[in-house]
Amino acid sequence: MVTLALEIQSAARAYVAGESEWSKSQKEVVYWLDRAADTGEGLWLMQAREALQVPLSDLQARLAMEQHPPDQDAAVQHFIDAGNHPGDSVRMAWLFRYFRDAPHIRDSVAYWRETDPYILRLQAILVEMEAHIEAGRMDTDALGELREEISLIAQTLRPMQSAFSDSLGTASRSLNFWLKSSLAFAFGALALAIALVFRWATVRIADSEQQFRDTFEQAAMGMAQMRPDGTLVAVNHALCELLGYSRQDLIGGSLAELLHPDQDRDSFHQLLTLREASRSQEHKLMTREGTAIWCRFSLSRVDDAWKGRHHMILGVQDVTEARDLMHKLHYQASHDALTGTINRYEFEEQLAVAIHHARANGAQHAFCFIDLDQFKVVNDTAGHLAGDEVLQEITRLLRRELRQTDVLARLGGDEFGVVLRDCDETAAVEVAEKLREVIEGYVFQSGDTLLRLGASIGCVAIKESTLDPASLLKVADTACYMAKDYGRNRVVLYSEDDQALQSRHTEMEVLTQIRTALANDRFVLYAQEIRSLSAHEKPRCEVLVRMLDSQGNTVPPNQFLPAAEHYHMAADIDRWVVQATLDTLARHPQPLAHLGACHINLSGQSIGREDFLTFLGRALDQSPVDPSKLCFEITETAAISNLADARHFFTMLHQRGCTFALDDFGSGLSSFGYLTSLPVDVVKIDGTFVRDALTNDIHRAIVKSIGEIVSLMGKSTVAESVETDAIRDGIAELGIQWVQGYGIHRPCPMEELLCAFGIAAHEPTGQS
Repeated sequence: MVTLALEIQSAARAYVAGESEWSKSQKEVVYWLDRAADTGEGLWLMQAREALQVPLSDLQARLAMEQHPPDQDAAVQHFIDAGNHPGDSVRMAWLFRYFRDAPHIRDSVAYWRETDPYILRLQAILVEMEAHIEAGRMDTDALGELREEISLIAQTLRPMQSAFSDSLGTASRSLNFWLKSSLAFAFGALALAIALVFRWATVRIADSEQQFRDTFEQAAMGMAQMRPDGTLVAVNHALCELLGYSRQDLIGGSLAELLHPDQDRDSFHQLLTLREASRSQEHKLMTREGTAIWCRFSLSRVDDAWKGRHHMILGVQDVTEARDLMHKLHYQASHDALTGTINRYEFEEQLAVAIHHARANGAQHAFCFIDLDQFKVVNDTAGHLAGDEVLQEITRLLRRELRQTDVLARLGGDEFGVVLRDCDETAAVEVAEKLREVIEGYVFQSGDTLLRLGASIGCVAIKESTLDPASLLKVADTACYMAKDYGRNRVVLYSEDDQALQSRHTEMEVLTQIRTALANDRFVLYAQEIRSLSAHEKPRCEVLVRMLDSQGNTVPPNQFLPAAEHYHMAADIDRWVVQATLDTLARHPQPLAHLGACHINLSGQSIGREDFLTFLGRALDQSPVDPSKLCFEITETAAISNLADARHFFTMLHQRGCTFALDDFGSGLSSFGYLTSLPVDVVKIDGTFVRDALTNDIHRAIVKSIGEIVSLMGKSTVAESVETDAIRDGIAELGIQWVQGYGIHRPCPMEELLCAFGIAAHEPTGQS
């Protein structure tokens, strides 16, 4: 209330001061305009314009406040332009907005508003006089008329200025009287309210004290009131029941006397010396019966502001079951439920510790990655329960051979990890051989069947140069895979100088990139034209797949397809290519109409899988693309290696209208007899024979004979690796129908090639 009164008074004083400057400026405007009209000098007009800025800015401020909605920010700025202090300008805008209709202030505003046309006329006269002076023509009669008008305006404004000033004074005195009366009433009301509140607070304090006593005594958790030295002053029933002591036993003593012998008493005493408002700790206590219980102490400091003393309120809660549950959950989170060893997550933490130890102290440790051989046979033969029993027994056998300082973990499925502490490479290989022999010597009996296992083990040294657990797991996994490649049931020590291991390690890194690319749709389709040597055939194209790395760079197929084949992921890539090709063709119906066929490469792994054939059938059913537009390419080697599967695969898709091409013909165990047994439509001659067909008579004869025999069988031939116009012309002379290679078209994004086909199809004859 006091603040509001002071603000209103300050605003009223600001208006009084502003009115004085407002009246003064109007008089100065009249004076300077009269001098300018008398002398014809522009200097006096500059003085007049500067003085006129004050009443004009005040006028604009009032207009900003009178518009709907009021523009208070603009009004404040105009008041500042009129020479008012920024703080006073805010108050003036606020007072006008909320009190302009109050008695006396309403009259002041009316007087102020009456001066508007005269202020604006003075501004117009100023502009006219500036025009006369700038034109260099002094019209004495016109200036005389302006002087008379200026004098008349001055006479008219004087009573308005006086009325405005008097009404502002009256309004200011009225506001002061009203404010003083309001403050007197407010202070009287406040004094009465304070007396009532004090009476109410006294009663409430008494009630609160009684309520605290009741709450303290009836609280479900143990509570105590203590002195700063830890002496118990009061205890409730729950604390007595928790500890098994009576009130008389506890009061006057300290809880420190009940601490379990293995507890840190210094930590407990630090709890008592807290400086903050509250703190909590957990400690183990001994009950009167000798039982150990874990309790959470919640200590709050209560200051007595009246007497300058403080005491402490202690809450004691039994958390024994909660701690047991927490430890159980932590154990479950870090251990394998089946074998009782630590799990992969915890094992990686142990690897990190070993790596840190090796870097800090130069110590040597080793990591063994163990993968059981033929474990799937146990599950398939005896069932998964038997498989679990085998894993438990293998765990017991491994633990028996390891030291207490070594770390054993089940990493997942039939994979185990071992950290051999303070163990060099030679000793690590010896330990790994012992572990392999123990596993090999274990015989599991299922009914009348005896089952034996083996173990492929990859070992890697943990040195100062080891980067992190992830890289360590990768190289150990690589060594384990090499052990399997070498015939299983053996130990392989990882060495950075071993080219085979490095090659496998590179392949596995590429495998990770492939999985990531499949998961994040980071493959793209390219295409290369297959051109007919006859002008009557529609062009074809072969779909090529490229992979994008994490930076978006293109990875060519020869850098990832071999790894995909080796690790049986080629079929997954084939699925992506088929679906992406169908989607791309469906988005370009016009170019598709002018395309003879789109060739899609399939791996030998795909044609031998019934689920891939099912996928193809479903994809063709769901796509609007005519199956006759698809020609699936399979290498000669893959077709011959899976002859029965290839024949079945070709037959099933032929029934849907698809065609087939035998790729790289002549590169493998070529036999025209295979062509009679395989329902292929196109034979692609391996580029090895095509590249030098003009200079190598034998290769030229091979190309010619393949073309003639294939033509007799009613199939088409495509010459691959056609890189020059001369080779293209030479191939044409040998009777080959189609050509493909860099000399015909360099691979480009598939959509780009389809668009080019669509444009070419609409070009008039003879246009290139």
